[in-house]
Amino acid sequence: MQKSRRRFTLSGLGAAVLMGAPALRAQQAGSGYLNVLVAQPAGGVTDVFARAVAPALGSGLGRTVVVQNIAGASGSLAANRLLASAPDGSTLFVGSPSETVLAPLTLRAVHYQPMDFQLLGLVNNSPLALYARSDLPANNLDELVALARQSGDSLLSYGSTGQGSLFHLVTQMLLSATGVRAIHVPYRGGLPMLQDLQAGRIDFAMLPVDALLGSMVSGGRMKVLGVSSAERLARFPLAATFNESRSAPAFGHPSIWVGLLVPAAMRESTSLQLHGVVTAALADANVRAAIAAAGGSVPPPMSLADAARFYAADTAKLQALAKAAGVEPL
Repeated sequence: MQKSRRRFTLSGLGAAVLMGAPALRAQQAGSGYLNVLVAQPAGGVTDVFARAVAPALGSGLGRTVVVQNIAGASGSLAANRLLASAPDGSTLFVGSPSETVLAPLTLRAVHYQPMDFQLLGLVNNSPLALYARSDLPANNLDELVALARQSGDSLLSYGSTGQGSLFHLVTQMLLSATGVRAIHVPYRGGLPMLQDLQAGRIDFAMLPVDALLGSMVSGGRMKVLGVSSAERLARFPLAATFNESRSAPAFGHPSIWVGLLVPAAMRESTSLQLHGVVTAALADANVRAAIAAAGGSVPPPMSLADAARFYAADTAKLQALAKAAGVEPL
């Protein structure tokens, strides 16, 4: 076993992975390990989601689960590991459009394409929120726009997890919709950006709605100026939706999804079997409770055909957004 692998333990989320699944399932799915790849370091939100669903996947396939955290290169290292694996159902990728769609658009070294992946199901689909430093003299999107216009040449600054990242593109789309400018400050990851936002070194950032960021807001370390959801959220009940604002009433409802993916080269029979296991795992009450505890919410189940349509539509939308923003690969 490679050093980067470690046997899965569900610390704080439930019991250990079931090791002795029925022999029939083991014969159907093959024996050995189920490798679950995550493009974030241990402890990140995607990692928490992966560890929440992994036991049910291992049980459904009669395999011992190994979660592998392979961070770096905008998530393309983990994505490449998936595509280099045998498409036999022994390796799954807990990923997002950041790795599958945007990495090929922003990094010349990435040679795969979005349609090299097949989406089996969504673990989470989170709306976004506009977070700001706690002492920014603006409490909603309209006030932010007014402040930006009053600032003249002293432009406000916003952070993202990298040039061409989803959060960069969506923030730029929001700025274009409101007709204001701001300085983009790209970071190599979410943690250093959050540290600078809370320290007041940048003014605002667009990020998902989740439990970790919610605790930072409730603790007064930053605030929320608006959310991208169609309706107000229980987590941030005082934050207006972007569509409620005068500045961007037709902005839409961008979100960030996390899903379970396999190589598109996988045989249809294997994809169908895995899809059934994934659907059952995401319907498990313990899995849903663990994801909810991390601030997520499992979307309604999709057929493989529906998942393919969702993935293709989201890919086309993000590619058009990157083109409009003038994103060039580095």
